[in-house]
Amino acid sequence: MECKQIFSLSSTSHRLTQRRMWGVENSGDNFVRDISGKQTDIHIDNPAEKLNYIGDISKPNDQWYGYPTCFTVWKPSLFPDKKFAVGDQFVVKPNATFDDAACEKKSTPPRLSFQAHSAPIDGVFDKAFSNMYVTFHGSWNRSPATGFKVIQIPFKNGTKGYEPTAAANSDTGYTDIWFNANTGSCGGSQCFRPTGIVADSSDRLYVASDAGEGEIFILGKE
Repeated sequence: MECKQIFSLSSTSHRLTQRRMWGVENSGDNFVRDISGKQTDIHIDNPAEKLNYIGDISKPNDQWYGYPTCFTVWKPSLFPDKKFAVGDQFVVKPNATFDDAACEKKSTPPRLSFQAHSAPIDGVFDKAFSNMYVTFHGSWNRSPATGFKVIQIPFKNGTKGYEPTAAANSDTGYTDIWFNANTGSCGGSQCFRPTGIVADSSDRLYVASDAGEGEIFILGKE
């Protein structure tokens, strides 16, 4: 199981004085939902990867984001025992001590969910903070493969500062902007695998890839 968080920090909002932090998070692999000994393989499209809102960095944050007990639903239809929605929290093996309801009460769900096994690594905002760009390193044990791309998340400036335009339970809150031609067959060093990402003053994106001996790609608007 892997769980990594790499944080991207926005600058001061036009309306607010706070600085706000966001983090992308890899989730777990090979999950089997276990209800009283009855097991269902849910790993192909669950659990979701996550975009977490960490908050105003000038204030203490005592929120718990679930790991290693609570995870996030990406494809609700794979759960035969309960009706979920995208972004809901679940326990792999609910028990009398800790179940799905406990996750809903105690853990902070993601602000946006991503396709399972995408492996988000890094993120950066454009100058206007109207978009966040995230690198998906790509899956290692999903067939067909997924990830191996850079995505764009539209943001808006609302009463609480910048946030994604999509609702938290959306599975369409981001757009692929740079990806391999045949992602489903990717694996190892066969495709580029985006890792770090930075932007320059002209909003060009510099994307690192650790496929093969390593590469840097420059993405810009025409």
